[in-house]
Amino acid sequence: MGDRVPHDHSATGPSAQMTTTAGASLAQVWAVFVAMDLGQVLARGSGPIPAVVRTSDQTGPWDVAGSARQVHLADGSVVTEEILASDPTHGAAPSGGQARFAYRVEGFSGPLATLTGEAFGEWAFEETAPGRTQITWRYTFVPRSALMAAPLSALIALFWRGYMRQAIENVRRLAEAAG
Repeated sequence: MGDRVPHDHSATGPSAQMTTTAGASLAQVWAVFVAMDLGQVLARGSGPIPAVVRTSDQTGPWDVAGSARQVHLADGSVVTEEILASDPTHGAAPSGGQARFAYRVEGFSGPLATLTGEAFGEWAFEETAPGRTQITWRYTFVPRSALMAAPLSALIALFWRGYMRQAIENVRRLAEAAG
């Protein structure tokens, strides 16, 4: 699978986690997730966190470690997103009732730029029953310094969790609608 990031990001900085359950099979959820339009999933910002407008310059399939793309935000800034791990990969369907996707984001600007230089995201999918898939998204920010950890935690609590909730629910809705 080419993992380049540990499964547990808790030691790297402040984090948040959201979980929901989709009334859709794992294969259906995974197919929607890998092909999703990020601008559709993160169409609204949250406080100082801007909405995603579009992506560009994708370097490979969006389920292959090493693939990267530019994410354009509503405030005019651009961040780079790179896949660190994907299981399954190369268009394969999930097996064993689970799937996983991990990535790194860097190049933050605006309020986040002073607090963090990079962040790690991980999506985990588990088929809990036929036609039901639990979706978990964990996001961990790496603070620029120990002094930035507290304000970064506050930003996560005040704005990032709402941003995540919007995204994970949009993924759930898109997966259920695809069936």
